[in-house]
Amino acid sequence: MSVTKRFALLIAVCAVLTAASGFAGGTGFAVAAFLISNSVAVVLLIYDLAATPNTDCLEAERNLDKKLSLNHEHTAEISVRNTSDHSLNVEITDDVPDYFEVGEMPKPQPVSAHSFASFSYKLKPLKRGEYRFPALTLRYPGVLGLIRRTKTVRTEDAIVRVYPNMHDLSEYGIAALSQNLLVNGIRQVKKTADAGEFSTLRPYLEGDNYRLINWPATARAGSLIVNTFSPERNQYIYAMIDASRVMNSRYRNVMILDYAINASFLLADYCIRGGDNFGAQLFASEVQSFVKAEKRAGQMDRIAELFFAAKSSENAADYERAMEAFTANVKRRSLIFVFTQLFNAEEALRFAGAVKVLMGRHLVCAVTIRDPRLYDCACGRTESGEDGGAGKKGGHDETDDVYRKSAALKYVKDREHISDILKNAGILNLDSDPDKLSLSAVSAYLNIKNRGLL
Repeated sequence: MSVTKRFALLIAVCAVLTAASGFAGGTGFAVAAFLISNSVAVVLLIYDLAATPNTDCLEAERNLDKKLSLNHEHTAEISVRNTSDHSLNVEITDDVPDYFEVGEMPKPQPVSAHSFASFSYKLKPLKRGEYRFPALTLRYPGVLGLIRRTKTVRTEDAIVRVYPNMHDLSEYGIAALSQNLLVNGIRQVKKTADAGEFSTLRPYLEGDNYRLINWPATARAGSLIVNTFSPERNQYIYAMIDASRVMNSRYRNVMILDYAINASFLLADYCIRGGDNFGAQLFASEVQSFVKAEKRAGQMDRIAELFFAAKSSENAADYERAMEAFTANVKRRSLIFVFTQLFNAEEALRFAGAVKVLMGRHLVCAVTIRDPRLYDCACGRTESGEDGGAGKKGGHDETDDVYRKSAALKYVKDREHISDILKNAGILNLDSDPDKLSLSAVSAYLNIKNRGLL
């Protein structure tokens, strides 16, 4: 229990009355005014204490999903029950763990006698892991507003787990992704080449390959009919995710490793929905975990648990050990997406050398994650996309801009060199912005499938 500003104002009024009485009638009047005014204040305070319901009259419960999606906005709802005979103006404060971006806490609202009220606020997790929400704090003023009672509801058992962005796996998310693929010119179309699995027959169109003509069907129909093929199903797709120190940097408050995990998780769902098998391997200086590629029920849960437990390392990546472990575990030809960061030509050559052990049997796509801010700087744009100019505060700012642009241009040139090294080694390369990584990975998967490269 604590007193409010209203009680402090009441005491201030008593002091003013005492001082005024002293000036008007002397010490005797001042003492009398002091005793009377403060007695009234104390009586009012005692009445407020007696009339205001005890904190036992309030019950609170937090409603929040046990599984949250990384970097996705969720809603926490708090239900408050008032069992007293008085309406109470309740204020809620929730103890939110670190690594959560929290919106505005709900404003105080009245909870009528013997009824419920619902409070809500938004929160966005910025890091995977397991978190506890230790307590809810309820505050409400007294009947006269002179005191404020506080109740803490312990909720240590309220544990949530932050997974990769599972929200994107909803039907809406997949539909939205498919629309984005169309916008970007990537469609999961039927193949019109003699590769993959036979799909359907259709009338001949100008430009079709004559080798696709189905002559028996043409004879029956009396017009040219061609075979169409769809990408082969039941293939094996893997995501190898580098969890070493190069993936510890952040973009928009989210770790680069988590962007890679989110992209892999969405790719897994897309592959399994399409009839392919999906597996994953996490590695740093040593292999952390491995899930064999499958498409049976429960595979997405196994992959989700693997990604949930992924931890970044401060050590350098051992590509050789990671590739050797993969070849020991996987004998079938597979498409492997390796999510990593390569900052210079030496690292790219080391990576390409390690991947050689996979090239005879598997198809490898190196997924590298670039910093779009440096590309913007190299092009003279600000982060918002506006053209940037020289500094306006003197030569010092202009010099800083020149150095920044020079460093950014070197970064872009180095990445082009890295891409050339990978291509010359026969390794496919996808270089993407972090926030476009999921779309880019699925687009690359569909391109490879539709071209029959696997």
